[in-house]
Parts: sequence; structure tokens; C-alpha cells
Amino acid sequence: MKTVLFVPGFREDVKSRDYKKVIKAIESKGYNARFVPIKWSRTTLDDWVSELDADYDEYDAKEVVLAGFSYGSMTAFMSAAKRNPTELGLCSLSPYFSDDMSEMKKSWLANIGHRRADVFRSLDFNLLAKKIQCKTLIFVGEVEAEKYPSIARRSEIATEKIANSQCIFVPGTDHDVADEKYVQAIKEAI
Repeated sequence: MKTVLFVPGFREDVKSRDYKKVIKAIESKGYNARFVPIKWSRTTLDDWVSELDADYDEYDAKEVVLAGFSYGSMTAFMSAAKRNPTELGLCSLSPYFSDDMSEMKKSWLANIGHRRADVFRSLDFNLLAKKIQCKTLIFVGEVEAEKYPSIARRSEIATEKIANSQCIFVPGTDHDVADEKYVQAIKEAI
């Protein structure tokens, strides 16, 4: 049985939103699903990927599906570029790669912190995307795409650059993987 390792959004844990509903939806499709807690405080993407990879090492690599939401999707993406899981699920992929950073507001950069921003500036999405060979599902909420065009653009670029990928726009859904419509879209796609 394949195991889905699911990484939450930034500064979130299993109680931050109804991640249990997301996990149950994945399990209803015959997967073993595991929520991967991340220590967000005073850490960067490199640390988050290391945490995910430590969990990844506990499973047969041929049976692992990586998935995540928002910064969690960036974390899953980065791990997938190194390890090539059997499948990858990117929910609301954050647009914080080197070619996105010029569009970031100074207030956002101050909020996220210079160490995290420096790591994001070093990430060449196009080079990383070429390393991913597995089936990849890219989800983006229709409302969040309108509200945050950079998320929509990053999702479209990811679909174009990642071989064997598909983008799924979820109607009537904002930046919330636990929204009933988002969860239903995940169930239908996997």
C-alpha cells in the first residue's frame, strides 16, 4: 500500500485547519496517509525538507507519495526533486522561488525573515522541476488564484515544467486545502 506523507502549511499543525478531513479523504482512496509535523519556528525550507526526508526514510521509497499544502507543497516539491517519489501532490504551491522574489512586497520579506527569503532566492524552479519524473497533481483554488495571481501563475508554470503533471483548478475555493470542495477535488483526482 502506498503511503502519502502530507506536509501542512506554514506555521500550521494538524489542528490549524481540518487536516484530519484531508487525511481521511486520501485514506478513503486506499492510501495510508501520514501527517508530517514540521517545526516552523526559526527554521528555513532546508530544515523543513530535512524533517520530511527523515519521515520518508521510514518507508519503502517505491511506495511513497509526497504531498503538501502551501509552504508544505514547496517542502514536498523540494524533497521530490531530490528523491523522486512515486507520486507528488502540490496543493496551492507557494510562489516563492528565485524568479518570484522580485514581486515580493518588502512587508512580506520582513515578516518571513531574511534567512527564509535568502533560501527562497536560491531556488531555481526550472532546474528543480526537471528532476521530477513522477506523476504530479497540482491543485489550486479558483478563488485563491483570483486573489493571489502569483499562486495561479506558479501552478501553471509547474504544470508546464514538470513532466507528467496535471493542474486542477478547484471551483469556488480559496487558500484552504480543508475546504470541502478542495477535499472532494483531491478525492476525485487520486
